[in-house]
Amino acid sequence: MCRPELDSEYLLKDLFEDITIFSNRTLDATAEKRPDGKFDIKLDIETHKYKADDKGNETEVPLDDWIEIGAFAKPEKGKKYGKTFYCQRLHLTSTKSTQTFTVDELPDQAGVDPFLLLIDRVPDDNTKKLTLVASTAAR
Repeated sequence: MCRPELDSEYLLKDLFEDITIFSNRTLDATAEKRPDGKFDIKLDIETHKYKADDKGNETEVPLDDWIEIGAFAKPEKGKKYGKTFYCQRLHLTSTKSTQTFTVDELPDQAGVDPFLLLIDRVPDDNTKKLTLVASTAAR
């Protein structure tokens, strides 16, 4: 997991004072092989944040959070995660965004909040298997 230093005061409030729920999902995940053998990864992600009251009524609130994106290898049998190829905590303020990064090896999966650190409505859609696309240099 990523562990850069950040101001976590808002996170403590979200986790311990409020009922905070996220809806993070990866809409598309592609990899393009570069001439140098590395891979450019492109993620289209959607992130929403909700606060719930004591009766369970949810209200969407503006997103202004540090959320990880990452890419990892196929896990070995019996393991949940494979080797992490990339992990970065990003300050996200819009519900839809495209994130790009480069890795040395072709990942099996990539996505937003890949290690499920946030309470998420549907955690199974946070990551996607990568689709290998033809190089734009070859087109």
